Amino acid sequence: MNPPKHRAALLLLVANDETRAYLVDLLRGNNYLPTIVATPQDLHLALKKETYATVFLDCEMAIKYGGGLYAKIKVGCRNCRIVLLCDKRHKSHRGIIREAMDIGIYSCLLAPYEDWEVLTMVKHYPRLSSLEGKNF
Repeated sequence: MNPPKHRAALLLLVANDETRAYLVDLLRGNNYLPTIVATPQDLHLALKKETYATVFLDCEMAIKYGGGLYAKIKVGCRNCRIVLLCDKRHKSHRGIIREAMDIGIYSCLLAPYEDWEVLTMVKHYPRLSSLEGKNF
């Protein structure tokens, strides 16, 4: 089921500056409007307003806030898709990936991230160009 155009969000809770900048540039360059949040609390507040969401979360945030972060995201928005961004070269990320997959996140992307991989995670969302001139 496609999310309603006015009740869906692309949210980034990404600690790594390079990864965050890459995602923002890629998504905006393809007419998507991601929202950057700084903390799980900010994310929770943003999710409470949405019916559907995709959250890009990097392993650094998962390490910093612990595995309970996934459950908190799901409490904020039951129809949320969590995309975990990791690098399997980091030994600490391997355990995070395993834990996240056991919990049932939507997807895990491994660095280096390919544009098509990221865009596949958001292809079901409306693009900005398709929303121009519409009142919500």
